[in-house]
Amino acid sequence: MPIRDLCRSALAGSLIALSAIATANAGAPDPLPQPLRLEAALAAIDAEHPALVSARALRARAEQALEGEHSRSDLTIDAHLEARWIEPNDHAPDDGNDDSRALLTARKLLSDFGQNRSRVAAGEREVDARVADEAIAHARHRLAVMGRYFDVLLADLAFARDTEAMASAFVSLERARDRNELGQVSDIDLFQLESEYQTARGQRLRALQTQRRSRAALAEALNRPGQAPAQVLGPMLPLDLPALPDLDRLLATVDAQNPELLVRRAEVEAARHRADAARAMNRPRLSAELQAGAWAREFGGDRNPVAASLILEIPLYQGRGRSAALGEATADRHLAEADLAQAMIEARNTARDLFYEIEALLVQRDEALARMDYRELYIDRARALYDMEETTDLGDSMVQQSAAAHFNAATEYALALAFERLALLLGDPSLSPFPPDASMEP
Repeated sequence: MPIRDLCRSALAGSLIALSAIATANAGAPDPLPQPLRLEAALAAIDAEHPALVSARALRARAEQALEGEHSRSDLTIDAHLEARWIEPNDHAPDDGNDDSRALLTARKLLSDFGQNRSRVAAGEREVDARVADEAIAHARHRLAVMGRYFDVLLADLAFARDTEAMASAFVSLERARDRNELGQVSDIDLFQLESEYQTARGQRLRALQTQRRSRAALAEALNRPGQAPAQVLGPMLPLDLPALPDLDRLLATVDAQNPELLVRRAEVEAARHRADAARAMNRPRLSAELQAGAWAREFGGDRNPVAASLILEIPLYQGRGRSAALGEATADRHLAEADLAQAMIEARNTARDLFYEIEALLVQRDEALARMDYRELYIDRARALYDMEETTDLGDSMVQQSAAAHFNAATEYALALAFERLALLLGDPSLSPFPPDASMEP
């Protein structure tokens, strides 16, 4: 299958869906729903975000450049109007001074023997690359929004954990103060608890700031500055994750359909066509021309009102222009080929890194679930002991349970982002825990 078709088929679905959003959201974006869910946040991605506008502008520029190449063979019509005063010589049949003239010339390039064809082919490959780049930009921005959303959820969990830690430290400090007055707790132990409370208080403040900062960052990612969401709901945990393909299949798929590699291959083809165009600079040009004219002075049959011509232009000497243009185009081709080879290395390394990262996170997921089970049973026992007014560490148990919930959520969200990056790397939306089609549903 040609690279052009691969580029467009691999990512067309994402681009079409997001283009529909761009049309619907022309103008100011709608306010975010409250409470905000992940699917709604992904569906609220604004096509006017600078990252997406930039990619769209690059694609539009490539399309217009291609139109410019097509226009080289278009029919052109020019008018030449000249008001002219002369002093006729002694042998002129007309001794008038007015030698004004009007010419209308229509010209069309019939053939340049391959030069323009190569430039058009280069422009088509460049458009293919920019179309794929635009789709990649949408996918990357979607990944960024997902990351910002998870940052908000984790900030909320961290704030809850640190609030409980501060409350537990405060209760311990108050008890110690009472016991210190009774002489049951030393001053040094009291100051230690005071220090621990102030540490917990500072940690809670930083968690609160992270809450605010992460919400502002999510609003910016959605191109809605000043609309930080107040309530953000997380997806049901554990997430429904796709199966991790084996490493050999991952590497083979990366080489075949990685979107970045499709872009690089299209750029290599464009560079090769530009080199062919430079090589054809010394080829002839065949044009047809039709000219109609009117003159203030008539010289019998020397001036014809209509003339049709078939013109063959043959470059005989171009100095160093052709060799310089060909050398530059050849260097650009070598650069594009080197970029492709480097991109292949980076894509394979990224695939390996993601595979091992997901593999480790899946083991960590089991750890997180086991820790959650342990902490739930532990806090049940702590509550039972507290109800029986026996010595208990209920406050610390609640803090540890919140920490376990934060660790579990952080693991799930890290897995989701890793699978999302893998889906982008392979150009395979089915590997996404939140496929684009699902996120686009109202």
